[in-house]
Amino acid sequence: MRSIRDLLFDHCENNINFKLKNYLKIDKELLKSLNEETKSSSGDKYETSRAMIQIEREKNSKQIKEIENLKKQLLSIKSIKVSNSKVSQGSIVYTSNSNYFISISCKLYENESNIIYCVSPKTPIAKEYLGKKVGDEVNFNNIISIIEKIN
Repeated sequence: MRSIRDLLFDHCENNINFKLKNYLKIDKELLKSLNEETKSSSGDKYETSRAMIQIEREKNSKQIKEIENLKKQLLSIKSIKVSNSKVSQGSIVYTSNSNYFISISCKLYENESNIIYCVSPKTPIAKEYLGKKVGDEVNFNNIISIIEKIN
């Protein structure tokens, strides 16, 4: 049986791959539109359309780069040996209110026994937990949680 940690890494990686696949598909469609844009009798309209498509491709390209950076970040976190004594990057934190996987921000992980929020260490909630130990209290948005387990 696979560990919850492996399942969470797979979940995050699948989430990243899904997003990347969508942005690559969008880029392919934008490139096709750019190539199909024919010069009309109104030269300005042609140039404006091409410029708009190019701007969209540039925005999309930035998204692809961000996702590729997330993928690298996730791989680096996967190689970290996490301690069960203190919350750090790569930790799974079980609290009296919610559970968190400190890795990258992505879709909520759910299975029959767990609901775990996948959050980046840069998020405010993760920053509150980093460095804390089992039994510590965390007050976030006026909600007090007690760390029950770190994995």
